[in-house]
Amino acid sequence: MKLHYLGTAAAEGIPSLFCQCDACENARKKGGKEIRTRSQALIDDCLLIDFPADSHAHMLKYGIDMTKINNCLITHIHGDHLYPGEFGYIHFPFSARLHDGYTFTVHGSEAVKERVEFIGNNPDGRFRFNELAPFTPTEIDGYTVTALKARHGSPHPRIFIIEKNGKTLLYAHDTDIPKEETLDYIKESGVRFDLVSADCTEGAYEDLSYHGHMCLGRNIKFRQILTDMGAIDKNTKYVLNHFSHNGPSVDYESFTEIAGKEGFTVSYDGMVVEI
Repeated sequence: MKLHYLGTAAAEGIPSLFCQCDACENARKKGGKEIRTRSQALIDDCLLIDFPADSHAHMLKYGIDMTKINNCLITHIHGDHLYPGEFGYIHFPFSARLHDGYTFTVHGSEAVKERVEFIGNNPDGRFRFNELAPFTPTEIDGYTVTALKARHGSPHPRIFIIEKNGKTLLYAHDTDIPKEETLDYIKESGVRFDLVSADCTEGAYEDLSYHGHMCLGRNIKFRQILTDMGAIDKNTKYVLNHFSHNGPSVDYESFTEIAGKEGFTVSYDGMVVEI
């Protein structure tokens, strides 16, 4: 299984459009891995996760052909993860030519369904929606996908367990350390993750004054919880992702050193991880 990080930032991106903080100014100066677009990922070049406003730019930058992608998982309805207006362009005349039988299915919660219902004028049947019930394994394009309840400030947020060919990924953005219902499911299912991709919006903080995202300190706690229940081990790859310019030491060079000492990998736009 291959996980391709297309965008690795929180809502504002880095640099943020109107910000002159040290992190944003550093990104403008250095470029490269310091530039972070809004969160999106692609599994094995075929299963998309989230659809921010930067999707068009991601397709161009990485040479991705959307007509070869048929499924997209949506974590939640915040605009940096779901920009539904783009889905309207799947229809004629915006897509004047498209191979016969093409469909694009968005998979998500009931809140996602409400947000994309305007695509109901769908005479060609190209756009589809599939509601994912939490804690219910579902087959999607050869993958077994299980939506779990996330801990985040939006209606019905989700994180995902994604399995194929004996490899298993936990994709956990945007979320705090999940509540007991989700942790109990992971423990009782007996799943073992080969890769954890976890929210680290607030960078190098040891802890936060709110719930809904994570920082380095909370990832240390979350990793220990997963270790104690047998869901991960020393061979599991654990990647930090989804960064805000407001967290301390979020520039790639500094945070790679800080997080690396704790055994974490730091994502960047374009990074590919294989398991």
